[in-house]
Amino acid sequence: MLQNNIAIIGITSWGVTLSNLFIKKGLNVTLLARSDKESTSIKQSRKLPHNNDYIINEQIVISNNYEKVISNSKIIILAVPSTSIDINVDRIKKYVNDQNIIMSAIKGFDPVTKQTISNYILNNVNISKDNIGVLSGPNISKEIYLGLPSSTVVGLEKKYENYVRNTLNSNIFRVYSTNDILGVELGGAIKNIMAIGAGVIDEFKLGSNAMSSYITRSLYEMKKIGKVMGAKESTFNGNSGMGDLITTCFNKSSRNHQLGVGLAKGVSLSEAEQKINGVIEGIHTTKILYEIISEKKIETPIIDQINNVLFYGKDPKLAIKDLLNRKDVKE
Repeated sequence: MLQNNIAIIGITSWGVTLSNLFIKKGLNVTLLARSDKESTSIKQSRKLPHNNDYIINEQIVISNNYEKVISNSKIIILAVPSTSIDINVDRIKKYVNDQNIIMSAIKGFDPVTKQTISNYILNNVNISKDNIGVLSGPNISKEIYLGLPSSTVVGLEKKYENYVRNTLNSNIFRVYSTNDILGVELGGAIKNIMAIGAGVIDEFKLGSNAMSSYITRSLYEMKKIGKVMGAKESTFNGNSGMGDLITTCFNKSSRNHQLGVGLAKGVSLSEAEQKINGVIEGIHTTKILYEIISEKKIETPIIDQINNVLFYGKDPKLAIKDLLNRKDVKE
């Protein structure tokens, strides 16, 4: 039945994790490969390329027939790096119609247009706004892959909100929902920037007080950006804001956190990128968001300093000093 069919685009750790999660719930899941060669290879190995820790459930269909799979799927989930959103949207846009619901599980912005991913989809796919949503939250891929409990937030218009929430919800993956799509997306994207700073704090062993203060002020900047851009403040108090921020800042396996550790050790940005396996979304998000907040004249001292460390070679120790020596302000 079409209602139970899900197509997941992205043979990534997150794409495989979601595929395994939903197949165990009894949904019909197809994982879409980029080519016939990739499809054949993965059918044989049932493993994620470049990371054999992720094994693909035998019941999951692997295919590169986009036309057939999308026409037979109710929900399409994009679980790819933000930097490849254009390529992946191009692969699906001629097959999508208003029978489909497109969900972005991407935490970032389109690098060219600087749009949120949901807006990029809306502007490049002939589909109603009602049919475009996002999924974000404190979702460490490896933990969910291992069957540990987690929660997430679906951001979607009211028409399909309950349907998608109920379809994806399970006894180990608690799904909440909201109509504040922008708030969910911003929380998921900004927390990657803040995780870089958390890695610096960890490496310098600045302690729990510093980390708690840092997370609190990071949340404050999130809310400030969200308010100016039109999101609801309450969204940032939930799983896709505060929850995701806390998880990523404390999770040492996070690529963004690892980047902060490397920068604190004096490693250059290019060297750190080479050492870390996979896309580091916080780098791209910092560059894009800094341009946005500069245009809108939003005061964001933490993001400003992270931008300086990433792209202007500022010493992380000096960045921390400058943050601590800012003029007194009311909370």
